[in-house]
Amino acid sequence: MQLFHRYKIEFRLETNTLSISNLFQHPTIIHHAQLIQQSINTIHTLNDYPWSSLHIVLARASFAQQRIYLDEQIRFSSNKTTMRNMYVIPLLYRISSMNDHISITRLHHAFQSVITKHNILRTALYIDDTNGNIIQHCLDANIILNEDMKSYGLTIINIHNDEHDHMDEVIVEILNQADLFDLSVGRAVRCHILRHYPPSQDSISYENDDLLTENDHILISIHHAMFDGASTSIFIRDLPLAYQSDDSVSTDDKLLNY
Repeated sequence: MQLFHRYKIEFRLETNTLSISNLFQHPTIIHHAQLIQQSINTIHTLNDYPWSSLHIVLARASFAQQRIYLDEQIRFSSNKTTMRNMYVIPLLYRISSMNDHISITRLHHAFQSVITKHNILRTALYIDDTNGNIIQHCLDANIILNEDMKSYGLTIINIHNDEHDHMDEVIVEILNQADLFDLSVGRAVRCHILRHYPPSQDSISYENDDLLTENDHILISIHHAMFDGASTSIFIRDLPLAYQSDDSVSTDDKLLNY
């Protein structure tokens, strides 16, 4: 057993290319060398034929998605609960620089580019009436972004000066909106701009309504059925890249995509 694991480590063998039963059936060193060489050749052959996506857009939901979907439908559907969106993952960012500003137009484009790249952010969850299975259906990006611009666009909320001290309450109200998500049509991610209004006269946004300035906020809300902690780093990597580029975020069909 120790020799088997040693072979796998030293020669970087895949688990399914060499079995311990083969070593027992061929106990000599020369036979082991032949088996190891065969395993190495198999790995090289597999690497010469990389997998490609089947482009499947309709399938049963994962076990985690089913659990979240049913839990939300049953346990949190009661009017007695005060938390309408228990499975919301909020990402809140504040503009902290006095000199650097965010273009709302470019942010909108970047947001849509990330949704286009990551299929899971435009995937619908619903129950199939014919067999009762919970289905995940990846929706076409062009149709979604053209027909439902409001759902996948940026909602701008002007925060008046007398409401600034109640920013937390405004955010909680947004996160508790009954129509924040609609998984049946693939609306699993939303973006809200919380902007001071009216802007001060010495602020650049006073002259340019497209710019976000210091202490404005960006709130991105994503449903946990499509997103988790590990997804955050990927999202916040791709969003700035898309913002800085006029082109759409690049995609690679050879990469695994959940």
